[in-house]
Amino acid sequence: MRLFIRALILAPAALGALLVDFNAARGDDPKALGLRNLEAARGDKRSENSADLYIKADKDADGAAAAHFHRAKANIRAEYHALNEETQAGKTYWIGYDVSIKKLQKGLMIWQFKEYIANKDKGANIPLCLEVIDSTHLEFQYQASNGAKRVGQWQKTISPNQRYKIGIAINTGSPGWVELYIDGKQQRLGDDSVKRLTATTFPGRADPKFGAYGGEAIDIDTFVYDVQIGESKADVARAAGF
Repeated sequence: MRLFIRALILAPAALGALLVDFNAARGDDPKALGLRNLEAARGDKRSENSADLYIKADKDADGAAAAHFHRAKANIRAEYHALNEETQAGKTYWIGYDVSIKKLQKGLMIWQFKEYIANKDKGANIPLCLEVIDSTHLEFQYQASNGAKRVGQWQKTISPNQRYKIGIAINTGSPGWVELYIDGKQQRLGDDSVKRLTATTFPGRADPKFGAYGGEAIDIDTFVYDVQIGESKADVARAAGF
């Protein structure tokens, strides 16, 4: 009885730490990820799914349930914007992201921590992102300021239609820090090969986005199986593969 009562006391705090929880196998609607962003040509934002541009509950080629992010050639964005206007400075956010890519295309971003406020004052546009840089490599990039280029901090050879569980820890600050995990294993970042990279992660306000942006020279399809965002590593263990 005492153990049961203790579990009831602790449960609300544990649940409150999980900020986003999407699991396709559980039958969750992709809307659980946040605000849907569909954009055909630059500035041509769409409010509804279409045959050429959509995000919907679907299955991958192997029959696994997933949120299917589809963009026909020349369309530029099919993303979900999580924690819209909710992220705060001085906090640590843990992200778990289980994803596959049908075709690897240079310039395709499958995740970004996008800046929304400081751009007006020459802040970083995309402080952190995961971008496909050629037909075989995924790169974790950091942009220190709006006037700086995005710089690769880590690379991995990846394959089409292969699922990868990605874990990202972000401490929001100027500077803050970031850690990266792939399939549960921590990666080393930057020229100094550090486990924790000091970085300007939050020049004004930055929010996480999942799906497909850029790489518009071909049809793009990404499949998102699992996303969790929480306040501790344990909160995102399922999606990150911890």
